[in-house]
Amino acid sequence: MRRYTYTVLLGPKDDGGYRAHCPALPGCRAYGNTKKETIQNIKISISHKLDLLETKGKPIPRDHDLA
Repeated sequence: MRRYTYTVLLGPKDDGGYRAHCPALPGCRAYGNTKKETIQNIKISISHKLDLLETKGKPIPRDHDLA
């Protein structure tokens, strides 16, 4: 099993709770009521996205430098 490291941006939602997204994986988003829940959810979302890309034979993107 390969391991990947991605930057995740986490922030509050206007109506409460938190949201997160992974800039290197377009469309990879997650939400939760707490930071911990949101982080768990984005890890799952990233895993599903990578599985989908692999299944379709698409390249796995590398993390982008946000600086």
